[in-house]
Amino acid sequence: MKTKLALLGIVLVFLAVYVTFFAPTPDLISPLSNSPLQENRQRSNSDYIIMGFAPYWNLKKLTPQSLENITHFAYFNLHIAKDGSVYTKVNSREEDPSYTNFKRLISGTINRGDKPLIITIMPESQEALKQSISSEKTRSNTIKTIIKVIKDSNASGINIDYEPLGDISTELRNNFTLFIQELRTQLDELDKLLTISTYASVATRPRLWDLQKLEPHTDYFVIMTYDYTLPGSKSAGPNSPLRGSGDLFEHDIIKNISEIVQLIPARKVLLGIPFYGYEWTTINASKYSPADSRGSVASLERIQEMLDDKTLELIWDRNSLTPYGVSSSSGQISQIYFENETSINLKIEFVKSANLGGIAIWALGYEGNNEWLWPTINLLSK
Repeated sequence: MKTKLALLGIVLVFLAVYVTFFAPTPDLISPLSNSPLQENRQRSNSDYIIMGFAPYWNLKKLTPQSLENITHFAYFNLHIAKDGSVYTKVNSREEDPSYTNFKRLISGTINRGDKPLIITIMPESQEALKQSISSEKTRSNTIKTIIKVIKDSNASGINIDYEPLGDISTELRNNFTLFIQELRTQLDELDKLLTISTYASVATRPRLWDLQKLEPHTDYFVIMTYDYTLPGSKSAGPNSPLRGSGDLFEHDIIKNISEIVQLIPARKVLLGIPFYGYEWTTINASKYSPADSRGSVASLERIQEMLDDKTLELIWDRNSLTPYGVSSSSGQISQIYFENETSINLKIEFVKSANLGGIAIWALGYEGNNEWLWPTINLLSK
């Protein structure tokens, strides 16, 4: 294990040096080719997972290209109530939209192609997060619900997306581990996949997820390597920085993943790839400028439209190895930090060099008709 970690460390350092000196300049943002990192692969390319998360609010935006190029279709999401049952109604008259669209999905109304189906399970509230796994009874109810969902949908597996806010108790952390252990026993009887979504900082601030105890029961960990700079931040900044932690940021992807793979096998890690960025109104056009607004989501579709009509100036951030754009078309200065062909290409190279399990896309429907996107994603399988 120590030898593998040492080798991985060398690869990560090599990647950092490589992109520092050979990453594109602002006036030349194009895909890398013939990267020496491509020679580092240690297994068949067909083994990589490309999991595409399809939020219920984006189902009408799914494209044939997205369904063709993913390996697993992950429906997002089905909510769990406090007692472990499916959360079906927002109130006495209004059905929960995630449940409505789940029914449409399993009825065949929604085309998801012929890809294996993964159902994302998420508690409907922070209270439901705690209560649905707080006792042997509620854990059992939650697991029975999940098994029924799998059978009703003929799903190939499940994604557990429990995202606690703030610090949590040791008791809750232990209850989550018990929940996963008990769920795994039931899934083994059906030969189904179990994946868990976690924050990128999971190795340094575990919160809910005890990686080492969860690993024997988990097929893949979906690492949400985005939202590094969130709306509400005092300054604009990168959404998914490959590097830059230390003086610039508290975390970055290389740092986070190198810490995670010291606790679990690299092949069980799916790297999050965002098909969106964040936009802020800023006080000036300088990089990481203080923000005058909370910030809002900007899909790759909208960003590409702004680039096409010349209302967004594209700039390359060598610190984070991601692009950002500056616009003054509205009469105010705004900045958008996002992903493009080069930054996604670099992330794909990183997945290969670190021998990770693949990628998880958040989210299908945000990409629009960017012609470069799916060929870039498919570099993972070449």
